[in-house]
Amino acid sequence: MDRLERGRARFEELYGEGTSDGLIGMQTGLAQDLARYGIEFNFGDIYSRPGLTLAQREMATIAALVAIGGLEPQLRGHTRGAINAGLTATEILETVIHTVQYSGFPRALNAIRVVTDTLIEYGVEVPEPLGPDNG
Repeated sequence: MDRLERGRARFEELYGEGTSDGLIGMQTGLAQDLARYGIEFNFGDIYSRPGLTLAQREMATIAALVAIGGLEPQLRGHTRGAINAGLTATEILETVIHTVQYSGFPRALNAIRVVTDTLIEYGVEVPEPLGPDNG
């Protein structure tokens, strides 16, 4: 299996059948090459490596996106991918909360809003707060 085939398989494992074609197709002309490179490299090489589960990879990806900041579309997509990979809403939200010590409150607060909205849109129940005595 070549990089593109492996990448398509891994991408579609997270996002559903035909979604890799959709990602490429949403670009125009030469820009489709960049989308294909993303599938080949990100999913054909990195996401296909042994050693971490898809769920663990999504957790790490969410943490990185939060820390970088300003990548809301990617954070929405990887939140959906995290759910599809088997992470719970609590695991996803706790990943964002955990990043606050490294990324700061503005990035973490912006990210948690994106993640929470995505969970709700995806029909996933958002857990109640732990509160001051339980958190």
